[in-house]
Amino acid sequence: MNNNIVNETIKNQLNHRSIRRFKDKAVEPKVIKTLLDVANQTSSSVAMQGYSIIRITDSDLKKEISDICMQKHVSVAPEVWIFVVDAYRNAKIAASKDVYTDYSNSMDRFFQGFSDALLSAQNVMVALESMGLGGVFLGSILNDSQKLIDLLDLPEYTFPALGLEFGYPDENPDIKPRMELELKVFENKYKREEDYGKAIEKYDDIMRDYYENREDNFRLESFSSHVVNMLSRVIEPRVKILNTIRKQGFEFALEYIPENEIKRMYKNLPKEVDEEVFDVSRLGFKSSSSVKEMFEKYPFVKDYLLMINPRFNVLKTITASSDFEKVTLELLAEMGDMPMESLIYMIESRIDEE
Repeated sequence: MNNNIVNETIKNQLNHRSIRRFKDKAVEPKVIKTLLDVANQTSSSVAMQGYSIIRITDSDLKKEISDICMQKHVSVAPEVWIFVVDAYRNAKIAASKDVYTDYSNSMDRFFQGFSDALLSAQNVMVALESMGLGGVFLGSILNDSQKLIDLLDLPEYTFPALGLEFGYPDENPDIKPRMELELKVFENKYKREEDYGKAIEKYDDIMRDYYENREDNFRLESFSSHVVNMLSRVIEPRVKILNTIRKQGFEFALEYIPENEIKRMYKNLPKEVDEEVFDVSRLGFKSSSSVKEMFEKYPFVKDYLLMINPRFNVLKTITASSDFEKVTLELLAEMGDMPMESLIYMIESRIDEE
């Protein structure tokens, strides 16, 4: 720290710690207004301001959110704010001008809004700490994002990104040590360690000392054991969170990617098997099956195909033409530039979900 340039803002940032216990004191309206102004002035991707903030003032709602977070302190925090990806507002603004595009709910818009929301939340944290308040971010709101969406009555093209609780601190925890910069700051290209266990040994010792000497919430844990514990922990709704984002109306525009092009670390690639030419699939599909008949029986499959592969956009025009009668699953696979067996497997999986 002696080599750092230090002013009051940087001093507060270098002394950051998560605060979860607060005095029984409301945050003054003028402080709230100032923090909201700070949030509003935060940098925004292409000036779209694709996020919103929901301030939780209802105590019953706080309790339900704390249940989602599995953190009781959320229910009694003076202030709880939810930062939301918001592409709904801009889509409605465009609609008021009679403009309807296919890109108002794209993944690009989603990530723009997600970045805007996180930047705004961090800006608020810096500001509130400069005024003597403390807080903690709540990534745990995503433990059940669908339930939170329902509780907050979030419309399509929105998604909860991050929570923030804050107030006047009623605790003074030690500053949690961070990993050495050499392990996470690189120049020009990513640096891989030959032995990460050895590379992290020093930090493991530091974290053990930290937990051993911490006044409350005692646990004797190294960073590497913490990593193992967290990576072994599964919260089912979070594993499937893309499904919830999709239900909110965001388009993924996914393309078929061969397994051998997908980067993996430890998971083994599927074993190679001899290709078989099948006659009939599990649900009765053949290479010669009519796509029109399939869409008539399973109308949701068309929307699914349009979502997973932009090459299928040709279906928007071809379904209205007489040529559609001639389209088979084999031709559909060619349109999507993907193996027919993979296409049928994906379609049947989607039908099973329905």
